[in-house]
Amino acid sequence: MDLTLDNNVPELLSPKVDVIFKMLFGDERNKELTIKFISAVLGYKDGEIEDIVFPNPQLKSEFVGDKLEILDVRAKLSNGTEVNIEMQADSYQDIRKRITYYKSDMITDQIGEGNSYSLLRPVKSIVVTGFDSVPESKKCHTVFRMLETEEHFSFNDLEEIHILNLKKLPQLKNEGLLNWLEFINSKDKEEFMQVAQRDPTFERALQALTVISADKEARMLYKARLKAWRDEQAKLEDAVNKAVLKTRDESIDEVLNLMEQGYSVEQIRATLRNG
Repeated sequence: MDLTLDNNVPELLSPKVDVIFKMLFGDERNKELTIKFISAVLGYKDGEIEDIVFPNPQLKSEFVGDKLEILDVRAKLSNGTEVNIEMQADSYQDIRKRITYYKSDMITDQIGEGNSYSLLRPVKSIVVTGFDSVPESKKCHTVFRMLETEEHFSFNDLEEIHILNLKKLPQLKNEGLLNWLEFINSKDKEEFMQVAQRDPTFERALQALTVISADKEARMLYKARLKAWRDEQAKLEDAVNKAVLKTRDESIDEVLNLMEQGYSVEQIRATLRNG
């Protein structure tokens, strides 16, 4: 395989920035890649997902401006299952509650008033995070379902949440999924090319990312998204600094550690107060 990149192509844009993630996995032209990624996460065999459709393919500049709106990829699989995929590189306030809310919203959206519950299809959430949103586990890939507390059988098959933590990649034993996460987590052309050499799927993923990275509008949206993220971080840091000033017995290191784990400002304050 010839994996040399055109020197005229700008630096590859990171899929860890959600706007690029959506362009890569939420584009009809790249749906073969999305099928491969979803299959790796959910454990489907090759060819088991025949096709997917994207209910929300639009990506407009107003969604990546001043506010960090959620940029998710929604896909309906050929077996009727609905999947929501998100990239969250940095801590997000109350992320677990928000994941639950979005998943529940996707379930209720399936049927209108007066329609039968039998029409409901499974909804699976896939969230890739660059921070530890599940500190209770050392695993990279954690899966949540509604289970009976002692015998652990499932209540039904309607709800499932997959959290993929990029900071815990060494713990992942699933080679196929590991390749995907290492591709997403790559920092430069050399790292992307190393993953692309392992399988033709990742060569196609690299080609798709190269096309995105060469697009002027994509780079503009990428920069706008980074600016919005930096503005949010500045607000959060200011709020945390004010919380620290009110706390005499705790060090800034503990506060920063809580931030890295994805705690909200309110949760940090409560933690410090409760000692």
